[in-house]
Amino acid sequence: MGVMPTSTIYRTEPMATRALAAEIRQDHSLFQGLLEAGCGRRFGEFRAVHCEVKRRVPGSTRSSVRVDVELEFEFGRAAIEAKLDHELTLGQIEEQALALGDEAALFVLLPNRELAPPWLDACSRVFVIDWEEALACFKDSRLTMDDILGEGRLLKSTVESWLSALRVGNDLAEWEVDIRRGRSGMPSVDIRSPLLPGGKQLRSQIEVSTRRMPDDLSAVRFNSYAGISVCDIDDRDFFDPAHSDQVPEWITHLLRLHHEVLAGREAYFRVNTSPPGHSKSNLGVHKLPLANAHLYVESPVYARLTYLAKGYCTWAIGPKLDEVAKDGLASLAARTAEILRRWYEAETQLR
Repeated sequence: MGVMPTSTIYRTEPMATRALAAEIRQDHSLFQGLLEAGCGRRFGEFRAVHCEVKRRVPGSTRSSVRVDVELEFEFGRAAIEAKLDHELTLGQIEEQALALGDEAALFVLLPNRELAPPWLDACSRVFVIDWEEALACFKDSRLTMDDILGEGRLLKSTVESWLSALRVGNDLAEWEVDIRRGRSGMPSVDIRSPLLPGGKQLRSQIEVSTRRMPDDLSAVRFNSYAGISVCDIDDRDFFDPAHSDQVPEWITHLLRLHHEVLAGREAYFRVNTSPPGHSKSNLGVHKLPLANAHLYVESPVYARLTYLAKGYCTWAIGPKLDEVAKDGLASLAARTAEILRRWYEAETQLR
C-alpha cells in the first residue's frame, strides 16, 4: 500500500478545535500531562471535554464569551483558546479569564510559541502551548501539523511575529506601542506618543502595505508613516480654505517636522515624496486644499511640502516612508522611531 498524500482537511479554527477535542476524548492522558506541566498543578481524574462553551463575563455588558475547548477534571477545569492565524487580543484573553474564574487554568494554543505576543507573559493563570506539542500527545492523530500549517494559513501570524521582534517600544520610552490588526485585518505596529501641549498626539503605524495578505511571505511589503493626530469630523482640523485664511494646527506641526527633523534628510529617512491622495471622508475632503494652501516653504526657494499630508484623516496625517521588503523592515522601524523621537523632542522643546 502506497504512502497517503499530504492534504489538509481541517481548514478553519473551529474545525481544528473540534478535531482536537475528539482526540482528547479518545485518549486524554498525555494531553492532560502537558497541561499539568504547563501550569504546575494537578487536575486529578479526567471527566469530560466540551467544545465552544459559552460563559458569561461577570460585570461585562457582553452576554458571554466562547471557550474553544474546555476540559473538566476532578480538581477544576482547563480551557483552551486555540489560534491558527486569527488575531489574539489582550481584551479577549482578559474576558476569557474573567469568565472562567479562579478555579480554571487558561491555555493559549498557538502554532508556534514564538508567535505569543509579549503582553501574554503578564497575564496570570494564562499559559502557552503550541500545536506541535499538543498533537504529539495523540497516537496517530487524525489532526496533523499539515492541517495547522497548510495552505499559507499562518501568514498574518508570522508577520505579527516579525513586527513584535522589532521591539519598537524599546526606542520610544513611555509611548504606547502595540501590535494589532487594522480594519482590513492587516498586522501593524501602532505607535502613540504622550499627549503634546494642546492635546494632540504623534501617531504612527508600521504596516503591511496592502489590504490583502499576499499568498507568499516573500511578497509581503511594509511601509510606515509618522503623523499628527486629526479627526475628520472636527472643523478645527478640516475646513474649506476658500472661506478662511486660518491655518489648521496639523499644518503647524507638519511644518515643524519639516524644519526640525526632515529638511535636508529626506533621502536618509527615505521619505516618500509622491503627492498625497484625496480623502473622501467627512470633512477630510478639505485636507488636500488645506495642504496646497499652507504646506510650503519660501526659502531658499519656494517648495511645496504637500507630500507630508499622507496618512488617515480619521487618525493622523504625516509623511510616509518608502516601501520595503522583509529584509528592510528593521531599518524602516529604526528610521520611523528616529523621526518620531526627534519630532516629539521638537514639539516639547526638549532639544
